[in-house]
Amino acid sequence: MALKFTPSSLSIDSEILQLLEAISRKQGELAAHQHSVAEQLQIEAVATVDAVHFSTKIEGNHLTRDQVTEALKSKKTKSPNHSLLEVLNYARARKIAKDWIAKNKPFNDEWILSHHKELLDGIFKGKLRGHYRVAQCVIQDSKSGAVVYMAADAKDVPLLMKGLLSWLRQQRALGASALLMAAQFHFELVTIHPFMDGNGRLARLLTNSILLSGGYDVERYAALEKQHEKDRSAYYQALRTLQAYNFYDIPLGQDIRSWVIYWLKCVLAAYDEAQSRVLGLRPSTDSLKSPQFDDRLAKAKLLFRRHKKLRASEYAELMGLARTQAVADLNALVDDRTIERVGGGRSTVYKLRD
Repeated sequence: MALKFTPSSLSIDSEILQLLEAISRKQGELAAHQHSVAEQLQIEAVATVDAVHFSTKIEGNHLTRDQVTEALKSKKTKSPNHSLLEVLNYARARKIAKDWIAKNKPFNDEWILSHHKELLDGIFKGKLRGHYRVAQCVIQDSKSGAVVYMAADAKDVPLLMKGLLSWLRQQRALGASALLMAAQFHFELVTIHPFMDGNGRLARLLTNSILLSGGYDVERYAALEKQHEKDRSAYYQALRTLQAYNFYDIPLGQDIRSWVIYWLKCVLAAYDEAQSRVLGLRPSTDSLKSPQFDDRLAKAKLLFRRHKKLRASEYAELMGLARTQAVADLNALVDDRTIERVGGGRSTVYKLRD
């Protein structure tokens, strides 16, 4: 007899409540900020590159951020290169995920399977993409090859996923917090591990959709995926601590508070980056006089002491900034003679003054 889905439990304490309040406040501040359509499109382009680059990088994709940027600019949809194809697929699936929410389509099997199909387009064929797996799946340590987690049996996957999606729709109907739903859905999906490949990318993609459905549109400004990749070991540790060695050894209804706190902190960090980008949109305004701008320049000076010489694109990536914001910072550092501009055009570099 197939095993039915039992949702994890979650004890909501003061730390979780404080994180929820802080995130909601930052969402309100972002929504209230006025900027042009052109500026918003520029920020969204940076956020998309980050989301695509860092989510695929977690899974071992070796393309650099600049290569991902060029790939997305090319408007290609196909490639014989596996790494490039992963990137193109994630970008396309991200757009489809946004459209799904915009059309208010349901969180059902089609939602899961159609997005998985897009993520693995051209990488796998037949039952390996867009279908729940029909074989056992294990997770191995990338270095030693040792098995670290045995997922649910294939025969149990369809019913487990049916239960998970039913739980998600019920929570949404009850008006539950999209933040808590997204956090738990991410954990439950990767724990069931319904596919042979692409589970992590799919979980990160669809948790953004759940956030968006609840009015949390941080993905328009910054990539939550980047926060997971910044400390990949912490990301995996937060999951593995609660997953045991075997799916069937996990206590039914276990409390996943530790994962939710980790995940909410990542969301809050994404909102911090989003606010930093928005504040840098108008370098000629009072934002240049803000404490946030001063704090960022202090960090920039430390960065140049460490690296000595950086291109604008490198500075933007290291600081997690939009291009216009990075240029505003660099101009300010040139003006106060912390750094000097060397060369011109594409070959321009910024060098720490002696």
